[in-house]
Amino acid sequence: MAKNVKVSLKRQVFSYSGLWLATGVIFAIAEYIRVLLASYEMNSMFVSFCAGFILFIPLVSLLLHPVILVAPENRVLRTKSSLLANIGIVFVVQVLFFLIWITDAIAMYSIYVDQTSFLAKAFNITSENTANLSTEFFVFNLFLAWFFALLSLVIGLLPCLIARLKNQGVVGNFMASFSYAKQYKKRFSGYSLLIAASVILPLLYVKWLFIFSFPVVLALVIVQLGKQYLQTALMS
Repeated sequence: MAKNVKVSLKRQVFSYSGLWLATGVIFAIAEYIRVLLASYEMNSMFVSFCAGFILFIPLVSLLLHPVILVAPENRVLRTKSSLLANIGIVFVVQVLFFLIWITDAIAMYSIYVDQTSFLAKAFNITSENTANLSTEFFVFNLFLAWFFALLSLVIGLLPCLIARLKNQGVVGNFMASFSYAKQYKKRFSGYSLLIAASVILPLLYVKWLFIFSFPVVLALVIVQLGKQYLQTALMS
């Protein structure tokens, strides 16, 4: 028992330390982009990048996997071997999310920077309103941040949790994930809102708060979600 507690403590220290380190890396990237956009007088586009940072959640969530979905009687991992499968799933999802982010960034650049692009001509955007982003654009990116957080939980995190407990194959894990998220849609909507707020609001208004808000909210959401899914799975 003492050995299991010691292993569990080491696992938690490793996971949470990695989470803080990953948060620091994301913060450094955010600050670099903030300065770069400011140099081109495009500060108002920063909110779009903030929404994109949320797409890192599936990758970052791997750091918390050792502290979720454990057997309650001895706090040991139920299926250690499935962690490699989880990494594969997250890698595929992360590549997909990266393509989504790049597509969004290219669209924003084409519309608000490159006035000769097809999109700029389609929206009849002239040089007078370059980077003059409207309130609608800001609200849209807030919604996008929430949607990205929801995607990160449903197709980035939950399939891995399901695979840890009862691997149903890649397709089966994703189907089970969508089914569970649909059953508890209000819970997932609330979790996504918390994650989006922990990223967008600090980076826009109190940037240093991000180093505290993001890892704390993400850890609470992921660990709680893991416990809830485990409880639901054991009761079914």
